[in-house]
Order: sequence, then C-alpha cells, then structure tokens
Amino acid sequence: MGATPFVDIWINCPDRATAEKIAEATVGEGFAACANLLAPIRSIYRWKGAVERAEEVPLVLKTRAAHFEAVATLVKSLHPYETPSIVATELAAIDTACADWLAEETGEA
Repeated sequence: MGATPFVDIWINCPDRATAEKIAEATVGEGFAACANLLAPIRSIYRWKGAVERAEEVPLVLKTRAAHFEAVATLVKSLHPYETPSIVATELAAIDTACADWLAEETGEA
C-alpha cells in the first residue's frame, strides 16, 4: 500500500491543560479528526546552548497532510513555548474505513 495524504502530528505540551486546549481547537476547527493526549514523558533537550529537562504531555493529532501549516499556525498561537515542537509523520498505510473517516472529518477547512 502506498503513502496516504494523512499524517499524525506530534506536539509536546508543557502540561495537560495546554494539550487539551490545542486538541479542542484543532478538532473544533476541523483541522484534525482526532487528538490523543498521552501520558506525561520526560524530555531532555538542548535549548539555547544548555541541556534542559522537562515533563511534557505529548499530543498526537490525526489529520490530512494538507492541513499541516494551518495546524502549525493554530498551535503556535495557543502554545506557550517560544518554539514548540510540531512534527508530522506521514502515514505509509491506513485502514480504508479509518481513511474515509479522516477524510470526512477533515474536509477542506
């Protein structure tokens, strides 16, 4: 099966409230069909020359690849980080029923 026009977008949030706010906004606007808030993770990363550590709440959005820029713009307006991590992974394969649902729920917004 070939690549699909759908992606999962992973966004690390500083807390559950931020993740829920972004999830509600992206699903509410029709930019994502579904949002999964995951269990907190421990992140270790470089920021402005220093090694930082933080507990973050990962948020995964299921959407069309074509909506990536709109999602990124909305996330940046709601996210408190100066440079939030907004990363899309193209779905190489997807069940037909799931693809139909994603297509229906994320029509051209």
